[in-house]
Amino acid sequence: MAVGVRTQRARRVALGVGAALLLLVVLFVVLAQAFLPALAAKRVSARVARYGSVKSVSVSAFPAFELLWGHADSVDVSAGALEVPESEVAALLWEAHTIGTMTLSADSTTLTGIPSLAQGLTVSDLQVEKRGSAIQASATLTQRQLDQALPSGFHIEPTASGGGEVEARASGGLFGVQASITALVKPVEGRLVAEPKGFPLASLTTVTLFSDAHLKVRSI
Repeated sequence: MAVGVRTQRARRVALGVGAALLLLVVLFVVLAQAFLPALAAKRVSARVARYGSVKSVSVSAFPAFELLWGHADSVDVSAGALEVPESEVAALLWEAHTIGTMTLSADSTTLTGIPSLAQGLTVSDLQVEKRGSAIQASATLTQRQLDQALPSGFHIEPTASGGGEVEARASGGLFGVQASITALVKPVEGRLVAEPKGFPLASLTTVTLFSDAHLKVRSI
């Protein structure tokens, strides 16, 4: 009889301990879900703030423990004016490869460190969207913004677009000689290149505008 009572007590103690542990686990999960995304959003905000002003950042992940390993379901960033070195763009996008979906919007963005563009290139209303491994980006580039970025005496004017390519006409002076050419800006084997039109063996005179081992350009 005494043995049966002790057994029942042991069972009740075990059940009580199990319930307490379960409660602690649930509480820990709830607290992690409440605080980890906010902490991750602060880290993302600090990262983006290196390049300009940040309006808002939101991060979501379930379970939130994914964030401890740099994974997230979604990240949304809204920024004001950004100034980003062109050489860091690919690395910044690669940092987001562990994020399921990401959106980034900025009122204006200036790409600096571009060869031949001392003042950089400024675009407005930048929108970047990442879904899985695919990234789409759009922005507004006015003729005035383009003219301000180019060296004095040079002029580039887009003339057509379609099929993932953009045609543009460039004109300017070199060594006192005025010249103009029409070029196609298009993706080739994952690179973004400019290929002159109307030249014999034009494919041999292409200029690579962007190339990165982690990013493949599909269309422009």
